[in-house]
Amino acid sequence: MKLTIAAAIQARWGHRVDDLIHTHAWTIEAVVEGPADASRVMPADELEDILSEAVKPWNGKYLTDVDVGLLGSSATYSCFCPTTERDLADGIGPSVQLRDAGSPLTLGSDSHAIIDLFEEMRAVELNERLATQERGHWSAAELLKAATIDGHRSIGYQDAGAIRVGARADLVAVRLDTVRTAGTGGSAETAVFAATAADVSDVVVSGNHLVADSKHVHLDVPAQLTTSIEAVTG
Repeated sequence: MKLTIAAAIQARWGHRVDDLIHTHAWTIEAVVEGPADASRVMPADELEDILSEAVKPWNGKYLTDVDVGLLGSSATYSCFCPTTERDLADGIGPSVQLRDAGSPLTLGSDSHAIIDLFEEMRAVELNERLATQERGHWSAAELLKAATIDGHRSIGYQDAGAIRVGARADLVAVRLDTVRTAGTGGSAETAVFAATAADVSDVVVSGNHLVADSKHVHLDVPAQLTTSIEAVTG
């Protein structure tokens, strides 16, 4: 993620220490190795004071061992957006090293081209397989946790991301009879390594049913897309 100077000032001298700081940092190698100027992202050693005081979701790939240690010791949330990173040829982030150091993984799309959290989940593990020629870096359960509980916590929701009494009713149901999910058994592996956004049948947000039987309840999707596209293209 990128932490702007303004955000750094707010974080360092703000009156609240529980403010969420979202920033891009160490996103592409050219930025990290480029000249230091007003737009340069801050390395982790310059952020150490900030990292010790707030909940910090971030996104980064080109890190030193010192960076990883600082982010892990401060329990900074690492937000990875692998479909965007591969589209931009930005490389594969050190998700395993960050996790092992204590930095919880979260996931995002960071793009309009692909908006599919299922694909983001499995891409973390599949990228590691390509890079190392080994399997088993991330389990389906770990990736689901990154997409749900830890994802919610990273943006300030401590009462969401799990199905339990008293938790926020944010729920997603996946069909088990599509060409991708049929016969997979309906396990965590189904959601992470087989399903796509097209397999979602129902979405409930804070108890409000927004998608039912694969259709938006309150939104005409084709009409809204047409309106949005026409607004951009003129």
